[in-house]
Amino acid sequence: MANKISGTINVESDAVAPLPKFRVQAWDDDWPSGDDLLGEDLTDQDGKYQIFCTGRIFDEAFPGLSTMYPDIYITAEIKNKAGQWIRLGRSQVFKNHDPIEDLSIDLAVKIEPVEKVQTPFNPATHGFHFYNSFKFRPEFLNIEFKEMGLGFCGGMSAGALKRFKENQPIPDSEEIPTQGSELFEELKNRQIRSMPADVIAKILNFQSAPDQDDPLRKTSIARLTRDEWPKLKVRLDNGDPVILILIRANGMFDNPTKNHQVLAIGYEYDPTCNDLVIDTYDPNKPDVTHSLSMNLALPDGTLNLKDSTRKKTRGFFVNPAGARASQ
Repeated sequence: MANKISGTINVESDAVAPLPKFRVQAWDDDWPSGDDLLGEDLTDQDGKYQIFCTGRIFDEAFPGLSTMYPDIYITAEIKNKAGQWIRLGRSQVFKNHDPIEDLSIDLAVKIEPVEKVQTPFNPATHGFHFYNSFKFRPEFLNIEFKEMGLGFCGGMSAGALKRFKENQPIPDSEEIPTQGSELFEELKNRQIRSMPADVIAKILNFQSAPDQDDPLRKTSIARLTRDEWPKLKVRLDNGDPVILILIRANGMFDNPTKNHQVLAIGYEYDPTCNDLVIDTYDPNKPDVTHSLSMNLALPDGTLNLKDSTRKKTRGFFVNPAGARASQ
């Protein structure tokens, strides 16, 4: 086998600094029996690698007919935030390489620059300063019932968005509005407007989707969520915060009140690895920017979605009633 395979992985862009570590793998091209992995190495800070190969660990493509000289090529991969390696490219095949000679293979790969977009919305300035935890005592036929707790996450997101768009100040108070107050009634009404029948139907569709693709069931929630990203990106690129519905319930008959609404205010997207981080204003956690991190191209059909609030979140969609609720 070749004593040493070495070279440099070059990036076709000056926008990437410092260079990431690439995983370089050397292969023996053996169609149709399957390529053999000869060895691998991680690049150093200059993109250089060395792979030492020993022994006859490759197969003949056609036993008795082909030479025992391997057909060698390399691949270069980069690791995404989910810990998986993403292939960036492969070299030409060096056919019938003499197993006792060293081989030098350089490879140029392309890494797209990370996209960062941030709207002017700042949760510490433009978000409500109280928690999304309201007390409500329903009344029917002049009969008062037991007080209950309510969340107006959609109403708070819409109310904050309206004030932001109209350049109106947010109330300074950290006190939660009480039932009957003007702000309580506003947020309650915005909450109702944020949840029309078509939005509720979409929530049930998302929460009933499996986490992974299942041919016996339906499209995974990950793939449904991926379809929402272009809609969100266009609006954030235009500087417009967007109300998202986060899916936390699991199954058609799970409690839909587990789901949640937040305001997306920016993002960081790596088109090379498909890693996405969405910055949010979360009414449950006032005054602080939170985030949703995920990968939009995992081969197993999942998202690996992480919510900085430590809540189990399965997916999201852009609330189509968000603009109406914030008018």
